Amino acid sequence: MTTREREYYDKVAKKYSRMISSGTGAALKRNERDCLMRLLSPRRGQSVLDVGCGSGFYANLIRNTGAEVFCVDISPEMVGVVRSAGIKAEVHNVESLDLEKKFDKILCAGPLEFCRQPSRALENLRHHLRREGCMVLSALSVSVMGFAYWLYHMSHGLRINLFSLPRIAHLLKQAGFMIEAVEKPTSFMYVIRARPV
Repeated sequence: MTTREREYYDKVAKKYSRMISSGTGAALKRNERDCLMRLLSPRRGQSVLDVGCGSGFYANLIRNTGAEVFCVDISPEMVGVVRSAGIKAEVHNVESLDLEKKFDKILCAGPLEFCRQPSRALENLRHHLRREGCMVLSALSVSVMGFAYWLYHMSHGLRINLFSLPRIAHLLKQAGFMIEAVEKPTSFMYVIRARPV
């Protein structure tokens, strides 16, 4: 991830929750949300790492289940929004993440598309996951809508990754994960639950 991504998300931080939960994208976001939360299935007493937490959309849902959520994001402004809601959050880049602790579950909804080295990001996440834990991640697929999303980000000076299912499966295997479930809540996104090998 680069300074450009951080600057963009710093700029939209205060309106980000509204951006992703209203207008034409609201129905798509609901499908994504329902799928991610069902596969993550956080429970009271569990610890959950929300990587690329943005303005705390998922962190709030996780907290409402009684699970303990800890958030990281590359954008200081996003982290500020999350902290203002009373949720623990720190500024970190997933490609160099080292919190020196492990979690029962990890949610990685979005950051991989911005990583220059997604394999390194996944390896870092594997080190933060307890042996019996699971990770749920979303990845933008190679598709017409995925390409449209790519063009949208290019118009803001951001380069993103699109993933085929074989590629993301290969990256997960390399990082020490075994895929447990794959779903496609929208035409341009994979949601995957994976466990440590």
